Amino acid sequence: MTENKIHRTKQKIIFDRSSSVPLTFVGLKTKVYTGKAFHKRLINRWMVGFKFGEFTWNRHLALFKAKKPKKKK
Repeated sequence: MTENKIHRTKQKIIFDRSSSVPLTFVGLKTKVYTGKAFHKRLINRWMVGFKFGEFTWNRHLALFKAKKPKKKK
């Protein structure tokens, strides 16, 4: 019986950020979907048990411009 190439891939695609990292994923490269793009992550043994979403950043940082002082007439 031959294995399908899909099951032997080295890179897994994760769509659910709330799922936990299993022990079998250690050493594998994963792509975690954040709603807009995929983020590549290499799973190590310290990540086991945590959620996939904890290792991806999906928020845009709000950078506010400094106010300029008014010109005197």
